[in-house]
Amino acid sequence: MTSLSLLRPEAFKYGVLAADRLPGLMLYGPPGTGKTLLARAVAKESKATVLEISGAQIYEKYVGEGEKMVRAVFSLAKKLSPCIVFIDEADAIFGSRSNAGNKTTHREIINQFLREWDGMGMSNVFIMVASNRPFDLDDAVLRRLPRRILVDLPVTKDRESILKIHLNDEILDDSVKLNELAEQTPLYSGSDLKNLCVSAALACVREENDLANSKQDDKDFKLPEKRTLSGRHFEKAIKEISASISEDMSSLTAIRKFDEQYGDRRGRRKKSAYGFGLGDGSVDESAARVRPPK
Repeated sequence: MTSLSLLRPEAFKYGVLAADRLPGLMLYGPPGTGKTLLARAVAKESKATVLEISGAQIYEKYVGEGEKMVRAVFSLAKKLSPCIVFIDEADAIFGSRSNAGNKTTHREIINQFLREWDGMGMSNVFIMVASNRPFDLDDAVLRRLPRRILVDLPVTKDRESILKIHLNDEILDDSVKLNELAEQTPLYSGSDLKNLCVSAALACVREENDLANSKQDDKDFKLPEKRTLSGRHFEKAIKEISASISEDMSSLTAIRKFDEQYGDRRGRRKKSAYGFGLGDGSVDESAARVRPPK
């Protein structure tokens, strides 16, 4: 959808697509599952410029500066079109106004965003937001994000694919079985798996340094040009790096409730979440996923 509106803008200038163009898309799900990476992949595929916005850039200490920043963002996006305005951690900017109390600055910034959003017209600009807490978003913002895609935790075969990507340039000995490692890491997000691989590589480097120190008197000893990761390095890494998500997290329960009420139609038809399939891990992974594997 995003790529089509950016690659074929002329197709959205007449008929139903001109009258009712989808104004935005939201990626939601547990932290560390790759929502930001997906947004960047969409931008690369559509060859669009990306403006990445965070709450820290919008909320200034001086009154009125936040609204000026919002106007500047949309003005620049129109000049750079085709352009994707990507708002990460959207709940920090678009938190519900009903929970804002007397914080008029927060209300004014959201109101300014909504005005600029509605005023995009036929400009070739698309809004994408990502959030770990979609249930905190303002109702008016949710209405402008009719397409909502869940990015859930990876299951076993997905974890194996993620491990292959991160370890693509590493040498692995025969004791490393990525399929077994994937089964040993239930509930790990993509970010957790990256940290696991980094920890294993560091364990190997420390081991090589210890060996080099013990061989100081051996003039013929040389460290290998490239490290070789073994099973013991990953055993150490698993002890150091645990899953950052558990099935009893209150935020995960809230995401499940949001997905049931407001998630994309595929979710309500009980299809699998975006990008993930069915794994066969020895641990029941459905307990910590937003949607159970199909």
